[in-house]
Amino acid sequence: MRKGAFGIAFAYLLISLLWIMFSDRLLFYFEGILSPNQYLWLSLGKGCLFVVVTAIALYALIRSEDQRLKQSEKQYRSMYESNPNPMWIYEPGTLRFISVNDAAIAVYGYSAEEFRQRTILDIRPLEDRENVISSSERVNSKLNDSGTWRHIKKDGQLVYVNITSHKIWFNKKPHIMVMIRDMTERVAFERALEKVNQELLEEKHKLSETQLLSRVAGWEFYPRENKLIWSDEVYRIAGLKRDGREAFDIYVQHIFPEDRPLMINALHDLISTGKQLDITHRITALDGTTRYIRQLARVESSGEQELKIAGSLQDITELKLLEMERNRYQYSFEHTLNSITDCFFELDHQMKITRINDIFREMVKTDRSRIIGASVFEFFPKAENKFYHVYQKALEERIIVRHEDYSVVLQRWLRMAAYPTDEGVAVYFADITEDRLKDERLKEAVERYELVAQATRDVVYDLNIVENKLVYNTSLTHLVQIPLDEISYELEWWRSLIHPDDMEEVVSSQEKISRAGLTNWECEYRLNCGKGEYKYVMDQGYFIYNEQKQPIRLIGAVRDIDALKRSTQENKRLARIIKQVNNMVLITDDLRRVQWVNNAFVELTGYAMEEVVNKMPGDFLTDPDDPVIQTLIRKQQAREAFGIDTIIYTKNRTPVWVSAQLTPAYDEDNAFQGYIIVCQDITYRKEKEEEINRQNRLLREVAWISSHEIRRPVATMLGLVNLLDMTEDESERKEIFSKLRECAAEMDSMVHEIHRRIEAEKVMQIARDL
Repeated sequence: MRKGAFGIAFAYLLISLLWIMFSDRLLFYFEGILSPNQYLWLSLGKGCLFVVVTAIALYALIRSEDQRLKQSEKQYRSMYESNPNPMWIYEPGTLRFISVNDAAIAVYGYSAEEFRQRTILDIRPLEDRENVISSSERVNSKLNDSGTWRHIKKDGQLVYVNITSHKIWFNKKPHIMVMIRDMTERVAFERALEKVNQELLEEKHKLSETQLLSRVAGWEFYPRENKLIWSDEVYRIAGLKRDGREAFDIYVQHIFPEDRPLMINALHDLISTGKQLDITHRITALDGTTRYIRQLARVESSGEQELKIAGSLQDITELKLLEMERNRYQYSFEHTLNSITDCFFELDHQMKITRINDIFREMVKTDRSRIIGASVFEFFPKAENKFYHVYQKALEERIIVRHEDYSVVLQRWLRMAAYPTDEGVAVYFADITEDRLKDERLKEAVERYELVAQATRDVVYDLNIVENKLVYNTSLTHLVQIPLDEISYELEWWRSLIHPDDMEEVVSSQEKISRAGLTNWECEYRLNCGKGEYKYVMDQGYFIYNEQKQPIRLIGAVRDIDALKRSTQENKRLARIIKQVNNMVLITDDLRRVQWVNNAFVELTGYAMEEVVNKMPGDFLTDPDDPVIQTLIRKQQAREAFGIDTIIYTKNRTPVWVSAQLTPAYDEDNAFQGYIIVCQDITYRKEKEEEINRQNRLLREVAWISSHEIRRPVATMLGLVNLLDMTEDESERKEIFSKLRECAAEMDSMVHEIHRRIEAEKVMQIARDL
């Protein structure tokens, strides 16, 4: 704009000067030729012509400059609107959004109108707002890089952004323009990098601790300078004082005099021939104690480079003392070996077994005489022996080696430790199968929990007890239907949502755990989830304590268990009803397998719940050859509701008559789930029916005997009586009387048979009743 104004002024000045210089000369030329009146009109025309020419020139210049400004403004506006980075303009005093570009609308999820109804504080976390206000007051007309800040999108997502701002004139007022760059991935990367660096430091610290625990340390020796450089662990292991003197001769002074030639000669052979140094010697520590040190060294550089020897030493004092103790108390050692719970065997340099304990002998189930002197590979084949490298390393490198692995031969997980000895290597191993199984189950449980935690909408929170600050994850809005601006981040606000009847239990349970110094806490209570609606939740927390055993943080998760709780209560109520009924109830799945039975079923049949679950009722309740089974299967496959009377058998194979009603069950989606079977014990009714049938059969038999069998001798007797009346011959009368006695005897026999059958039925009935 300044260049345009200067150009217009310069053009006007140039035209005016040129006009004055040349027009006046032309006017003087006509002064003697024209009359005064004509000269006056010519002078007036010259002035008018100047005004017209200058006006046209100024119009052309101003119009050109105006078009250039409009084009510049259009380009600037296009750069603002179409910028891929979110940008906005806000008022310095009110901090209210005045204008936002399309990228800001797309990234933050607010419409342009929603932005204009908010301030820049509305997209910031509460704890950042004071810093935002102070930062906005420091913005000037220069480009200001405010650094990395946190913003909250409309959906509640927290992102990290880099803010660049500067003051501008907008709508004739001072405003602040802001450009945003998303730094979330970079912040995550930097944090991950920081975590990796921290882990590396921890690993370095662990390595130092491992060296100290294993009593192994490294050193470097430069023969040309007679310079010996030790690691920190060397001083602690060797029991020597760090005084800045690390020359080889000073270290040699601490070696026992009788061991010094061994060390010096071995070092000389290493320098001259390159033979690896591997010796053990004794040193005297500052406290006067004797320590056994094993030295390992090799040449790392030679020739044109400066000769450098890298070595390591290991304090094997304990091992030496153990060996000395073993030689001194051989019998006690054998007794100890047989007393320990670990398996033990000792190998010589040819991998032959030289010593074992009783646990090893029992494990391989072989006599001691056959084990001693045999190769270890006869009991643990080399191809299947995963621990061979443990023996080999301990034997060759003369170091203690520990290893855990699965033994194919023993089919167990073993923890093995191999100790080098003068004769070879001593090996201890213990069965850790149970421990490994527990570790695997724990690992699987942790993995499952992590997957479930990702799949659920649990509200995870972190309570800073000291500062009374509460931080939630984004799942809070799924559980608590409360506007985001009404959510507070103090413990008192959360407790205000707890049902008054549950408050005392929640507070007292937390205080009880913290007073006892325990870590895990959990509690079920009802929570106001908005609009006065209370839901059951499960709150599980973990207390963190400071060095004074005072609780400083509570990290936990809140899970919505309302549906489960109410469903459980309803199921318990229905279960109590079903359990209390006298009829047997079975519930099967869509494959006719039993999933649940009530107490009446258990009491009547004798089968416990775990004995029948996932079994078909026909496999244990009925006779497999019973034709009724096929009828039941056909009706169940057709998913019909039906009833049937049949015989079932108890666990001790006692038959029981039942009247069964089978009703198909469907879920909410009308998918078939199985059958609900209700059985009523009708054994007594069936027995009564059978008794009546037996009595009816008996009556029919008695009636038959009475009407047919008894009638025959009676008819004979009547005929004989008539003959007796008609004859007077004494011999015939005697014969008739003889026949009458036979008929009477036959009739008496029939009466006794009837009486016998009746009595037999009574005896059978009494037996059945018993």
